[in-house]
Amino acid sequence: MIKKLTYNTVLFKKYNMHDINYSHKHELDEHAFSGCCKDCHTSVVIIKPHIMEFAAQIKHYTSNMLESLKPDELYRLYQILDDLAHMNTGTHLAKLILEEPDIRRVLPTIRSYYSRFFDVHEMHLAQKLIESDNPWKTLKTYSLYPRYDTLIKNQIQAMHITNNSKLIFVGCGAVPMSLILLNHLYGIKSTGLDACSETVKLSKKVVLSLGLEKEIKIIHSNDLDLEKLNWNIALIAALAEPKARIFKNLKKILKKRDDAFIIFRTYTGMRAVLYKPVQSSDIKGFKITKEIFPTERVNNTTVFAEIEE
Repeated sequence: MIKKLTYNTVLFKKYNMHDINYSHKHELDEHAFSGCCKDCHTSVVIIKPHIMEFAAQIKHYTSNMLESLKPDELYRLYQILDDLAHMNTGTHLAKLILEEPDIRRVLPTIRSYYSRFFDVHEMHLAQKLIESDNPWKTLKTYSLYPRYDTLIKNQIQAMHITNNSKLIFVGCGAVPMSLILLNHLYGIKSTGLDACSETVKLSKKVVLSLGLEKEIKIIHSNDLDLEKLNWNIALIAALAEPKARIFKNLKKILKKRDDAFIIFRTYTGMRAVLYKPVQSSDIKGFKITKEIFPTERVNNTTVFAEIEE
């Protein structure tokens, strides 16, 4: 039997200048911190039980169990983690929380769940779009659509896109939302790569259902083929792996040409509870030239990088 995740917690602590009466069902936001300075041990004590409880519950879900959930049930389960990821904690407190020893031990469990949730959720959406009589309407009513819309609009302001730009996206997924919106909003043609053959089949059908097959090309491939393909902007998905190999291949390519640049997505602050951020060791030989931090409920930080001279 699949367990439901429910929180109904009341915490009361007194520390010097702190007087906290903290009560909620499951949604956590900045208002939960009234009466408490955000960058302090007390806030870690408050938040830790919720992260630990989520990790304890989610470890009982196998991949098959997640796949068997209806989309609404799957999203409700994810919503708890989403609330934790988007608490307005600030950079310092987020680091204190995620480096707390017990929390650090359960992060692989949480991040593995998030990655699997994303795959399953995208497969549900892909099937829904393929079967829809009005796929564009279906897409725009998708619960996470506004986040992608904001992400792309913020990202495009910093991109040097022209009519001659050739964008390639490593790890496009079953629903290549970024490529769809880049074309829908800005007319940008692109190529999406994914290493999973089943994901590629779904992605091609999604693109076809939206009438974008001439604008977006989907290829069953990975970073090892980047040198053979025609592009001058490479976008690396936040969940694309293995990061170190991807950037090593990109560095080798960019050393031979000066007409291309890369953009990658990662997780910063409290959003890093969702997935392991890109590490400095992954991007050895690159220098970061610009970062666009997420706003509202967007998950990803967008990073522009070029190879070091």
